[in-house]
Amino acid sequence: MKTKANFSTLFFTLLLVIGIHFTSKAQELRLGVHGALPVGDAADVSSFNAGVEASLYFIKINDNLDIGASTGYTRFFGKDDTVNGIDVSYDDFAYIPISASARGHYDNGFLYVADVGYGVGLNDVDGGLLYQAKLGWTFSNIDTFLFYRGITADEIDNTSLGLGLTFKVL
Repeated sequence: MKTKANFSTLFFTLLLVIGIHFTSKAQELRLGVHGALPVGDAADVSSFNAGVEASLYFIKINDNLDIGASTGYTRFFGKDDTVNGIDVSYDDFAYIPISASARGHYDNGFLYVADVGYGVGLNDVDGGLLYQAKLGWTFSNIDTFLFYRGITADEIDNTSLGLGLTFKVL
């Protein structure tokens, strides 16, 4: 368990240093919200997923592709269920996703985003590998998208499928 904490701390610190270094050269800062339905293992214990996100894109590969870092907060809301005649209430659990992010778009407004990183577990939940794909449309300063996100920890996939909205603030 100590190794996981050290890895997440090192990974977060590295992303923070890189982000601070490139902030003065930032191409775009996007802040957003998302709502989703849990799928896979997460659907067994939660009924809804929601959160906030921030992405800083500081390396411009070309006019249609930027590389950067992303973080935020995502919460899975526990559900009430009946198991073998017994009422069970599952607790909420949350993650702080920290990832490298690539954001691309075409002139017609089609948007795609790929994130890979680490989901830091909160509420006594183990963290793990984070992966996310987004497809949607960009309208200058606003992105709307569908996403699929997974956080794999100890052979459990906490995944969600949802909708999101981000706003360009820088």
